[in-house]
Amino acid sequence: MQSVPPSPGGQLLSEEQFQCSICLEVFVEPVSTPCGHSFCKACLQGYWDHSKKFLCPMCKKSFSKRPELSVNRVLAEISSQFQGLTMAGGSGTVTRGSTLNLSSDTAHGDSPKSVDTGEFAREGEVPCDACIGRKLKALKSCLNCPGSFCEAHLRHHKKVRSLTSHRLIQPTLHLEEKLCKKHERLLEAYCRTDHICICVACAEASHKSHDIVSTEREWKKKMANLGNRRSELKHLIKERAKKLEEIKQSIKVIKTSAQRELEESWQVYAELQRLVEQSQAELVELIATRQREAERQAQELARALENELSQLRRRSSELDAFVQTHDKVVFLQNLPTLSPPPEPTDWSAVSINTDLYLGTIRSSVSTLINRFQGELKRLYGKELRKLQNYSSEVFLDPATAQRNLVISDDGRQVKYEERKVSQSEGPKRFGPALFILGREGLSSGRHYWEVEVGRKTAWTLGVARATARRKGEIKLSPEGGYWCLWLKNGEVKALASARMPLMLSSQPSKVGIFLDYEGGQVSFYDVKARLHLYTFTDTFSESLYPIFSPCLSQEGKNSTPLLISSVKHS
Repeated sequence: MQSVPPSPGGQLLSEEQFQCSICLEVFVEPVSTPCGHSFCKACLQGYWDHSKKFLCPMCKKSFSKRPELSVNRVLAEISSQFQGLTMAGGSGTVTRGSTLNLSSDTAHGDSPKSVDTGEFAREGEVPCDACIGRKLKALKSCLNCPGSFCEAHLRHHKKVRSLTSHRLIQPTLHLEEKLCKKHERLLEAYCRTDHICICVACAEASHKSHDIVSTEREWKKKMANLGNRRSELKHLIKERAKKLEEIKQSIKVIKTSAQRELEESWQVYAELQRLVEQSQAELVELIATRQREAERQAQELARALENELSQLRRRSSELDAFVQTHDKVVFLQNLPTLSPPPEPTDWSAVSINTDLYLGTIRSSVSTLINRFQGELKRLYGKELRKLQNYSSEVFLDPATAQRNLVISDDGRQVKYEERKVSQSEGPKRFGPALFILGREGLSSGRHYWEVEVGRKTAWTLGVARATARRKGEIKLSPEGGYWCLWLKNGEVKALASARMPLMLSSQPSKVGIFLDYEGGQVSFYDVKARLHLYTFTDTFSESLYPIFSPCLSQEGKNSTPLLISSVKHS
């Protein structure tokens, strides 16, 4: 650089005097170290962050701690003027290696008019790749380099490289990722056939027969699809969060229910224990009473026998003494003076029964069982009230009804008639067995329904597997896919692997049926008597259907229908 002669108006300074020795550019926010050297604030901070030591980049002077940095305002103002003049470019006023005339005003400390040095790149904006330290906002991006440049570096780029071979576009983030490696052109098209982004040259060369659209159009389409998926995902998240809250709430309810059940069990077993202790105390008292009474009677008999024995002994002594009289006259004279003998008592039929307690314990235990039955009945009633909370609407399915069965219009009653209903046969229909299924299959959860059987002399109720046999001979057992109770010949039986008679004091007039699918349980209840009848336990793997059979009319004795009644809480 040629020296510049002094000007009469002031001192001439070179641009190089206002360059940062780290980035070799005009100062941006110049700061000075304690040793007197100046650098761009961002450059010096970056240098220290990288080296992890506090050294002066020029003289290598070491500092014990990170010095506090303040911007040199005067130096920043002069640097700003140099940067502004350099960016003016074509005016020819000042270029690199130019000098700045400091007027007397500047020399005296008056600040000159600031020159716009360009905007610093903010978050989301494209920064200049050539700037060191704090980067300015890029003005253009070059496809051939590739890179993005602020106004000053773009001017330098134009000087160094020929514009005929370099193409400039609007500033673009991550430009290298958006360029075709083969043609060095922007990826402005999208091949839907190969699902890749391509440039226009690629589209014309190797994707002619493919479905090609602009990246803008594909982006809008994909964004729309993504928006829908996001909405669906948010909806799922909302639903799952709600379900999670329900589950967490259920855990709290389970804990509360468990505690309540424990407390109730303690009460129940305390009552049972009280009944046992009471029964035992009553038995002890009964045994003691019988013992006292038997001992009293035995003692009275013993006293009477002792009195008679004493009299007999006295008489025997008198006779022994009289026999000792050898004087015949005296014997005969004294004989009439003997007292008459006592009337003897017949003791042959008198006996003491020592087996006083025959049947005592059995009777006590029987009484205790009756008390237990009363407590059990109370528990059944409470259990039934809980089951009724799972009541489900059950309707009959005419498509499954045997042809002699007649269904009411509301689908809640079924009865047998001799005439066959004119209905087409199908794989779902029973025949010849007199059965009909419920309309809805049950494949999860808990369900409860009640059936009025009244005074019918025969019926069958329960659940059946969806794939259970419906034609010909049917095996009414869990192995055949049926879990049922029936009434026949005045006896209610559970149709397990072997027919199991239920010992009931009376026949039920209303039967409650409870299905716990996951729990593998089918239970039957006498609703009016509040008694548990029978429970099947099994594992279910397919849908189960409520099943009903009103059975034959038996010459009118069993003509009343089965009625699926509304559940009324007991």
